[in-house]
Amino acid sequence: MLRKWLFIVLLAALPLRAQEAERRPGIIERALSWVGVSYRFGGSDEAKGFDCAGFVRRVFSTAGVQLPRSAATQFEEGCAVALDELQPGDLVFFRNTYKRGISHVGIYLGDNRFVHAASRTRSVVVDRFNAPYYLTHFAGARRISE
Repeated sequence: MLRKWLFIVLLAALPLRAQEAERRPGIIERALSWVGVSYRFGGSDEAKGFDCAGFVRRVFSTAGVQLPRSAATQFEEGCAVALDELQPGDLVFFRNTYKRGISHVGIYLGDNRFVHAASRTRSVVVDRFNAPYYLTHFAGARRISE
């Protein structure tokens, strides 16, 4: 019940423009519905838990979009997006978080926020994209076409 309430609050707070919501029907809603789900390294479902790439892959699969399993291979998909052109539903990637190279991914929500499977201690959460840690490790963004 608490997760459902949190989902409604987070969704209501998002300033989505109509064309952005139409471009990614269900992606943002599905991603936010899993806030609070446990983190599990190698995990790819809401019952057992997610890691970052498993979370992104599962969210996009609900919209019929198949993505590769790892953050590094997901970084090769779609087209590059400039930081100032980010739209809700774009993937944001980070490097050198727990290993060298592309090692973390999340889904941009708008308003400098993104949702991701953060860590064992934090689960699936919404974070500020402009926090110093994320800006320091930011590697790029990709827009996945349907």
